[in-house]
Amino acid sequence: MFVYVTLQRRRFPLFADLLYVAVLLMLTVLGSIGESHPSHDPFPASAVAPWPAYLLVAAGSVALFWRYRRPVAALTVTLVCTLTYTAFGYENGAALLNPMCALYTVVVTAWRPTTPGGSVRAVRTALIATGVTFTTLAVATAAHNPFGAIGGSFVLIPGEVALAFFAGLAVANQRAYVDAIRQRAEDAERGREDEARRRVDAERLRIARELHDVVAHTMSTINLQAGVAVHVSRDSPDLPEPVAAALGTIRDASKNGLRELRAILAVLRQVDDAESSAPTAPTPDLDGLPALLDTVRASGLPVSVEITGERRRLPAAVELAAYRIVQESLTNTLRHAGPATATVRIRYGDEELDVRVTDDGVGAENTGSETLHGSGHGLIGMRERALATGGTLQAHPGPAGGFLVRARLPLGKETA
Repeated sequence: MFVYVTLQRRRFPLFADLLYVAVLLMLTVLGSIGESHPSHDPFPASAVAPWPAYLLVAAGSVALFWRYRRPVAALTVTLVCTLTYTAFGYENGAALLNPMCALYTVVVTAWRPTTPGGSVRAVRTALIATGVTFTTLAVATAAHNPFGAIGGSFVLIPGEVALAFFAGLAVANQRAYVDAIRQRAEDAERGREDEARRRVDAERLRIARELHDVVAHTMSTINLQAGVAVHVSRDSPDLPEPVAAALGTIRDASKNGLRELRAILAVLRQVDDAESSAPTAPTPDLDGLPALLDTVRASGLPVSVEITGERRRLPAAVELAAYRIVQESLTNTLRHAGPATATVRIRYGDEELDVRVTDDGVGAENTGSETLHGSGHGLIGMRERALATGGTLQAHPGPAGGFLVRARLPLGKETA
């Protein structure tokens, strides 16, 4: 019964403590009444306890309600109540159960050291509590035992004290063992997390090196050659104007691409701590939309923009997602729609940002492009960006032809 109550105490501490005290009250009080009114003779008349005396036994049991909160105080109270009951010359066999339970708790709670100094104090506390309990109970019982100095319940005291001490010691060691296993498991889990983090950091740095050594080098070469071509075209009056404009667009696009690539490399290389978590370059947002549209127009795609609602600063994740969705949609239009015009519509709502990009090109059904059907990396990336903000994205052929991309991005808490 007591083992069950101890196990349940972690889940229902108040109920378990109340049940523990109730069981002890029944055992000690009823046991003391039975001892004072035996069915056999002879029995000293002075050893028959009056009813008020059983309040001492009950008080000792009630004090055990606080045994885990104040273990030494609970032991002291139970000892005082039991010694007082014994001093009146009453048989204390059942009443001894209270200080033994309190002693067990003192040993269990004291013998759980966390530091070398705490280990010495725990041993000293447990041994002193055991010695005081045995000595006081043995002396009081021998002096006031109705059955003689070493008669009656006196013979029970050494065994009960030893049982309480070694039971408490065994339980304390078992709990310390379980705690040690749990701590090793937590340490191992932290080690695995650290190892995974190191591997992620190593992979991130490898990707950054590859981007720098391959993509950045290629973009730099394109930007350099385009710049040279633009410079040469100024001295070549026979070069058609569309070709010169295309060279200028290539130069500007490669320059912007290099700038964003450097920002990505900076993010990949930064250390994951609070001090370096701030971005090292401005994050694209809707303020950069006019420049993006100018670049697209220079690439040969006429684009118009319609903005509904008041422009205001939105959460950074929403601003970035909206910008990238517009950018990717217009890029897909340039690549797949053929001769077309595009329209960007942005509506600032109270709870969400509605972004639509439409074109009047040949459409997915005519091009047969899998990318426009959503299996390419472009649309996958747009969907992931929308989902990251808690929003949704639709991409499909328009009702009147062409293609439609619509993103609905929840705003959450607006920023000033």
